[in-house]
Amino acid sequence: MSPFMIFALVLTIAYAIYYAVVIAKDLQGKKGRTNSTEEVFDLEGMEEEESVQVSESGDSFHVGSSGDTSADPIESEEEDAAGQPTEEPRSAAEEKADRIQSALYEAEITSENGVTAPELHELLEGRRETLFKTPMKITRNEL
Repeated sequence: MSPFMIFALVLTIAYAIYYAVVIAKDLQGKKGRTNSTEEVFDLEGMEEEESVQVSESGDSFHVGSSGDTSADPIESEEEDAAGQPTEEPRSAAEEKADRIQSALYEAEITSENGVTAPELHELLEGRRETLFKTPMKITRNEL
């Protein structure tokens, strides 16, 4: 027998013994215990959450309503009747957003080397390799 055949025979016997041991351990070890893959979450301590209205205006979203209609209409009518302007309490997030927005700089956004829609589709589909138009140099058989 060649050395390769001896190696293949020994390796095959080793694999057969290894897999027999693994299968025997799986069969004997699984009888006594039950292994559950379920996760259990305790939800007793959670409170009922209240939904918040999200409204879209232009390019932004506003969380919560600026004109809260669920407030007591009787109280708001009394305040309006007294001539006092009603000012709604602002949340910390709204105040922080206003501070950040006031610190931003105005910028003019201009596009350089813009791409038209057909050119963009050609680039995305791979029919075109670069944005720049390569000048074509036509040479004829000249001597």
